[in-house]
Amino acid sequence: MDQYCPPLRPRSEGRAVAGSSGIIIGRVKKLSHGLQPIPERRLATEETGQEIRRLQLAVEAAITEIDQQRLHLRQLGSQDPLMVLDAHRMMIADPELTQQAISRINSECINAEWALRQQMDAIQQLFREFDNAYLRGREDDIEQVGQRILCQLMQRSHELPADLVPDSEEQQPLIFVGEDFNISDIVRMWRQGISGIVTEQGGVDAHNIIVARGIGLPALIGAAGILDEMEDGDLLILDAEQRQWILNPPQEEQTGYSRFIEAVTSNRRGLAAYAMQPSRSLNGREMRLMANIEFIEELDVADQIGIDGIGLFRSEFLFLNCKLPPDEEQQYRYYAAIIRRMAGKPVTMRLLDIGGDKPWLQQQDQHEHISYGGNNPSLGLRGIRLLLRCRQLLTTQLRAMLRAGEEGPLHILVPMVSNCDEMQQVRALAMQIRKELGLQSPLSIGTMIEVPAAVMIADDLAKVSDFFSIGTNDLIQYTLAVDRSDEGVADLYQPDHPAIQKLIYQTALAAKHADIPISVCGELAAHPDWTETFLNLDMHALSMSLHNILPVRRLLSRQVYTPLLPQR
Repeated sequence: MDQYCPPLRPRSEGRAVAGSSGIIIGRVKKLSHGLQPIPERRLATEETGQEIRRLQLAVEAAITEIDQQRLHLRQLGSQDPLMVLDAHRMMIADPELTQQAISRINSECINAEWALRQQMDAIQQLFREFDNAYLRGREDDIEQVGQRILCQLMQRSHELPADLVPDSEEQQPLIFVGEDFNISDIVRMWRQGISGIVTEQGGVDAHNIIVARGIGLPALIGAAGILDEMEDGDLLILDAEQRQWILNPPQEEQTGYSRFIEAVTSNRRGLAAYAMQPSRSLNGREMRLMANIEFIEELDVADQIGIDGIGLFRSEFLFLNCKLPPDEEQQYRYYAAIIRRMAGKPVTMRLLDIGGDKPWLQQQDQHEHISYGGNNPSLGLRGIRLLLRCRQLLTTQLRAMLRAGEEGPLHILVPMVSNCDEMQQVRALAMQIRKELGLQSPLSIGTMIEVPAAVMIADDLAKVSDFFSIGTNDLIQYTLAVDRSDEGVADLYQPDHPAIQKLIYQTALAAKHADIPISVCGELAAHPDWTETFLNLDMHALSMSLHNILPVRRLLSRQVYTPLLPQR
């Protein structure tokens, strides 16, 4: 620890969200420049052709940059960063972004930067209007993809200044602190030896943070006000294991953290031993560890660690950024490919969980006189409420899923259920489709328990459900009346609140009485403080992000099953 300088200013500390795990002790470098202004110029008509060519060349250069970054990341063996880069490459080539920007150049006679910025703003506004919090978060991807092209147009530097790059292995680790960083920033930092990042903004599901996790760059996000707390050169402990930062710690605290870092590093090395192992408690009780996925490419990682199935396939990705919803054949091919890839392991697919604010929905149902209005999307027409209003959308998706279910074990999950009639309507439609198509596979339709009302009638829902899956993210939000993306009330989003514990217990008891399987697919599924509780509540499975599978499997292997529910 002798290489660390004495604290320059008084000690302080704060809490943040762990975007990517790890602990770093290093010196601070603040980057609070924000977005650069976009030049706005009116063009003569004869100049638009040259401006369009500028944009096309910038797009080509941005794609080349992504390809180069992909080459550097491929050596890691982690697919998450590669999938994010692939998604961004696809978005850059999407005509909705670049072709519409070209149309703006032609029609409005404006420069490429201005046209692209306008089109980015238009697409981002559409994403903001999504009911689903995950989908709303995709506006960040549009910003990052657009910024890649803008960087090329404005010829911004793609390398960090020399004074920001560690010049030797002996130099103290460098931690960048800023408002937020895009994917290009993250990759460049990693390549040039930056040890960790702290941001005032951002979310755990943002693609830049997914990349940080994939490349192993420790990150704290949502550290509001941290830029005002520190100066360049201050000593900082970035502790993503305990979700905190400590500024200018005294020498004895530095020494203690160094020992802690050694213990955590040693602990992580042991995770590889749990790849491909059974998911069981110390005394042999099985609790399947399954994956939440959106893309079939994610299964490359799953093959390396061993998963017990897919506990939540989010079908929303297929419907994103499209002028018309994918037809039955498009959906069938994608669903069937995933089921075949799982080679007999169970796959749970959630029906579409979006709101009714999409233009193609409104066009499709303009003769139905359906109102999609409302000032609170979370309490509006979303999930099964929307699908039952838009029968063709539901019918098409059910037909595609049920056909794909002939390829292997499929379970269909119904989101936002609040009464038994919703489940009965879905089941009746599914049975009708099976009969029409002459399908033979067993029908398995389950309720997603994410509305407190569903918990209150869980005994009745169990009679019309083949299984339960608890969506803890929404269950917590609706129970505590807290939007976890609202910084003003984020501290009230408390997964360990006694009310949440009682609701989960009550749901598990109802499933036990009805003898139906029950699982957890929200973030709580991977929370180490809940693993023992879920085991003892007889959960059949936990479904989580792939990077959480091995840590939870190891923790599960050390638990002793002690049932909390009445045993038959």
